[in-house]
Amino acid sequence: MPNAKSKRPSSLEDLLEEISDEVEAEQAASMSKDDQVLADIARRMLRLERDMTMPGSATSAAARVERLAKFIEEEQF
Repeated sequence: MPNAKSKRPSSLEDLLEEISDEVEAEQAASMSKDDQVLADIARRMLRLERDMTMPGSATSAAARVERLAKFIEEEQF
């Protein structure tokens, strides 16, 4: 059985990340089902945009807009 010390965050950054995760989980739990669906879509859309703008990515602005538009068209709101 692991002791409580092994589960402690090792740095302030880890602690802040843990707190952020807890706050996000509480906010998600208090949202309506429709808001949860929209938040999930927004999260996936932001992840797609981030992936296309990572350093070394050769995706042009026009291609990013096209992929984001296609993503939105295919989603069920």
